[in-house]
Amino acid sequence: MSVNEAGSSGRRGQAAYHLHIYPRLATSESQAPCQASCRVTATKDSTTSDVIQDAIASLQLDGSKRYVLVEVKETGGEEWVLDANDSPVHRVLLWPRRAQDEHPQEDGYYFLLQERDVDGTIKYVHMQLVSQATAARRLVERGLLPRPQADFDDLCNLPELTEENLLKNLKHRFLQQKIYTYAGSILVAVNPFKFLPIYNPKYVKMYENQQLGKLEPHVFALADVAYYAMLRKHVNQCIVISGESGSGKTQSTNFLIHCLTALSQKGYASGVERTILGAGPVLEAFGNAKTAHNNNSSRFGKFIQVNYLESGIVRGAVVEKYLLEKSRLVSQEKDERNYHVFYYLLLGVNEEERQEFQLKQPEDYFYLNQHNLKIEDGEDLKHDFERLKQAMEMVGFLPATKKQIFSILSAILYLGNVTYKKRATGRDEGLEVGPPEVLDTLSQLLKVKREILVEVLTKRKTVTSNDKLILPYSLSEAITARDSMAKSLYSALFDWIVLRINHALLNKKDMEESVSCLSIGVLDIFGFEDFERNSFEQFCINYANEQLQYYFNQHIFKLEQEEYQSEGISWHNIDYTDNVGCIHLISKKPTGLFYLLDEESNFPHATSQTLLAKFKQQHEDNRYFLGTPVMEPAFIIQHFAGKVKYQIKDFREKNMDYMRPDIVALLRGSDSSYVRELIGMDPVAVFRWAVLRAAIQAMAVLREAGRLRAERAEKAAAGLSSSGARSHPGELQRGASTPSEKLYRDLHDQIIKTIKGLPWQGEDPRRLLQSLSRLQKPRTFIL
Repeated sequence: MSVNEAGSSGRRGQAAYHLHIYPRLATSESQAPCQASCRVTATKDSTTSDVIQDAIASLQLDGSKRYVLVEVKETGGEEWVLDANDSPVHRVLLWPRRAQDEHPQEDGYYFLLQERDVDGTIKYVHMQLVSQATAARRLVERGLLPRPQADFDDLCNLPELTEENLLKNLKHRFLQQKIYTYAGSILVAVNPFKFLPIYNPKYVKMYENQQLGKLEPHVFALADVAYYAMLRKHVNQCIVISGESGSGKTQSTNFLIHCLTALSQKGYASGVERTILGAGPVLEAFGNAKTAHNNNSSRFGKFIQVNYLESGIVRGAVVEKYLLEKSRLVSQEKDERNYHVFYYLLLGVNEEERQEFQLKQPEDYFYLNQHNLKIEDGEDLKHDFERLKQAMEMVGFLPATKKQIFSILSAILYLGNVTYKKRATGRDEGLEVGPPEVLDTLSQLLKVKREILVEVLTKRKTVTSNDKLILPYSLSEAITARDSMAKSLYSALFDWIVLRINHALLNKKDMEESVSCLSIGVLDIFGFEDFERNSFEQFCINYANEQLQYYFNQHIFKLEQEEYQSEGISWHNIDYTDNVGCIHLISKKPTGLFYLLDEESNFPHATSQTLLAKFKQQHEDNRYFLGTPVMEPAFIIQHFAGKVKYQIKDFREKNMDYMRPDIVALLRGSDSSYVRELIGMDPVAVFRWAVLRAAIQAMAVLREAGRLRAERAEKAAAGLSSSGARSHPGELQRGASTPSEKLYRDLHDQIIKTIKGLPWQGEDPRRLLQSLSRLQKPRTFIL
């Protein structure tokens, strides 16, 4: 139920927390959990087994029986069975703020104690209601009970397939709290904006290994079909989730991942699921923002791939991100916000952290306060910052790493406060940059030289065939360079965070052995967007949805109908809207809109007007491209979902958000190894170098241990024979070349050859390998 921390909230370590646990046992007469509860005191180090033992003693239950602890997030809704080694307190710290205070049980967020059978399965108290509903459904299917009017769980069964009947059926089911409806093998979900009692672990069990359509439509049914199809056919599966902003895509993804891991773990939370649980708040903080349509809108697409052994056991997982909306970092529309993490940080830090990262209030930053910022949920944001830090800890971020991340975030905010003005006197056409205190703080946070920072923010270096030119920025060019630096820093930080999450999701056995794996991928990506003002972001998002629609058309209509014809089935082809023409308009070489945009982005004197003129000139006869009145700086595209008007303003600028080489050089010269890692190279290469560095250091330790052992053996042998009658082992074996020695020499030469000349940041690997130079002249030793 509620959680109360004993002692100071600021005190870390072994702080005590009070967990409220309700027993829900098979002997209970009521369908709801009995009201008698117990309060168990636990710390972060307390495991589920420890808490269960304390609850058994407090409730005076039969200790010979087996029990499980269940986390209930919403009453009758989301339930998670905890593993014996899980930490219940860690789960509690991820709950929302209202769940930390005293609240009634019907609001959710508490723990249940349930009995477990001998075979490990859980005794569910109210499976009777589920079995009654299933029996009634079967009677309807056999014709023994009348079918409810206008209630078809599969839209393909509608007597007359029209848009009106389809929407009427969806509405009728929604009013009965049936939010899922099939359309063949496609699941249509209508967001109820509340939790429904249909996501308990018993539903995972109920839908397990069932034919699609046999039971009431459910998101677990799709997960189950994908899981068992993967096992039977030994073919990787993929589930695509698409919809408008606020339609519940991210929540559906969470339910799918929960079910896919639970099928493998027989109802228990796996290590993969626990890591994804911790990764969720981290990705949400850095990748979600408040928009005009959704208070927690994902501004990036993600692909989660769950890997399985051929036996069906979860092996690991991988997260990939797509289309991070970087432009939101520097500008937002009215009634919208920047990414959550900035507000968490500014309102959640204590005074010591505020001074360390030199933080101000949100209204003091240009990147956050462009439309008279008003924050009315300050207390919730403070709690969300604590929740974020706890989630980062679960994923494996060390305290020092968290400080480095917060320092980068502070620097990005200060970049937005850098201002320019034209010089009032003199022949110099350059710009004055300030304020001085902002530049001082920025150089301290990024650990770069202030004078070089000022130079790269006001001038650009151009290399010609004969000379190197230093040219001053115009005012608009300087602002673009500043914003590009901020966006690139944030994008690099987000990539690095995703990489660390993947490191946490990596199965350690994959480093030791190679086994064949199967996988199920879940793609959660923006749906089609059409706002009052649509810009470059909506253009990219809608193009991605055009590609998804093309994939859908190919598999649902074209390929399916071709298969019917090849098998000689009598079939009348269904006409459908083919969107290939729209895709070609946007991306076909050489006149696609993307390629024309790239051309104009490279012309120094191009403008938004010249770009729009080129669009209209090339595609005035294209039926998917519609012009607008001459004076209106916009164009219209006929997408599969309808017409969308795009404002041409900032298309070129948003397409050129890369950092100039001189800014990259500045950050690569930072005294902070973390900044150098972010900017210096591909984050994957940084991770691989970390693995390589660990391997090299391990080899060095191994070599040193062997050398010491050999010396001890020499001394022991010297005591048994005269010094003149015995040669030095190293001299005897100086020219030896055993297979193991040859392997070490070849490895050393290969590593040196691979890394020579690369722009490594931080510790030079060649310097590290100096300690292994003796591998080229190995000394014989026995381990």
